[in-house]
Amino acid sequence: MADNTTLNAGTGGDVIGSDDISSVKYQRVKIIHGVDGTNDGDSAKTNPFPVLPLGLPKSIKVDVTRPADVAAYAAADAISDSTSAPTSGGFTITNAGRASGGSCIITDVCIASSNDPATRLAGEIFIFDTSVTNVNDNAAFVVSDTEIKTCVAVIPFSLFDAGNNGLCHVSGLNILATCSGTANLRFLLRARNAYTPASAEVLSFTFKLFQVD
Repeated sequence: MADNTTLNAGTGGDVIGSDDISSVKYQRVKIIHGVDGTNDGDSAKTNPFPVLPLGLPKSIKVDVTRPADVAAYAAADAISDSTSAPTSGGFTITNAGRASGGSCIITDVCIASSNDPATRLAGEIFIFDTSVTNVNDNAAFVVSDTEIKTCVAVIPFSLFDAGNNGLCHVSGLNILATCSGTANLRFLLRARNAYTPASAEVLSFTFKLFQVD
């Protein structure tokens, strides 16, 4: 059976666009506006549907294991993984962007601690669009004037008692961040309260985001 259908064929009626599939005709519909009298909306090659840039949601987990000591933090001290050689460039949110220089929207973050103290940690996550100089654990949190300009967000958090450990879920962030030079974001940590940690305490961060280009 041929494509297209003529209405009232015996009297020279109009031709309706249709597609013959296994002897069944399905009507063609022009769904993209084009120049009157043309079928440019009928071709995916000449006039495709717009493709939304929003990617699939991603969850990116980063563990930070602090040193094997119980030295107490004061407010505004850095929390890191070494007192002398912390992870170079800061902690990495790997492939936050779809490609180098890509952007994302951070919607929320879950923070968990392996420690179960009476006084829970309150802290801040400083997020940067590029690598920065990490700060030694338990030292005063100091970032250079040049590097602070690459900070794209600061997320405060306060852990609560989850039984054997601590937990916090910070939602409703909607932070737009664009990576610089790579597809990664970096972050540093700062205490907001006096806090006594556990030896080799593990702080786990799960960043939930959408890639947007």
